This record gives sequence, C-alpha cells and structure tokens, in this order.
Amino acid sequence: MFLRLLLWVRANGTSSSEEATVDNISMLPEEILEAGMMLDPKSREIASLREMVVRLRQEPDHHHNMADFYRGEVERVKDLLSSMRQKLARVSRMIRLGK
Repeated sequence: MFLRLLLWVRANGTSSSEEATVDNISMLPEEILEAGMMLDPKSREIASLREMVVRLRQEPDHHHNMADFYRGEVERVKDLLSSMRQKLARVSRMIRLGK
C-alpha cells in the first residue's frame, strides 16, 4: 500500500499528504509497470502476485455462476423430458385405442 502511495506521489508530482491519500490512488500495478515506474524485480513480482490474487478471488464467483447456470439447464431439460414422456404416453394411448 505504501509503495502504491509513493509511486502515485512520484507520478503526480505532489508531496502533499492530504492530496496523496490511499483513496486517491487509482493506478493499478499493471499501469505502474507500463509507466515504467516499477523497475526492480521484487516490485514486478509483487505486482504479478497481486494480479494473481485478484484472478483467484474472482474464480470462485465464476464457478458459482457457472454451477447456477448448469443447475438451471438441468432443471429445464428435466421439465422438457417430463413433457416429452407425457406426450409419448398420450400418443401411445391414442394409437392403442385407434386400433
């Protein structure tokens, strides 16, 4: 957090602690890397790990959403199968009675 604050202060050319609050920091680690401000390997590794953590935090939500989607699809197919069975039974009865 302090690193982001320091980099933000350097990028914006201000040293006022009131202006450079953590809430005002909008640069993402990849933006800092693109700007060439993070030159040492440790900073790059930290930024990479932060990106990985963000992706990993989003992954359970993605899997939960996919599970909900497929659960809904299973219910839809079950309803469709039940409807088809009813129609087949009705047609079978009509064929037997028609003979």
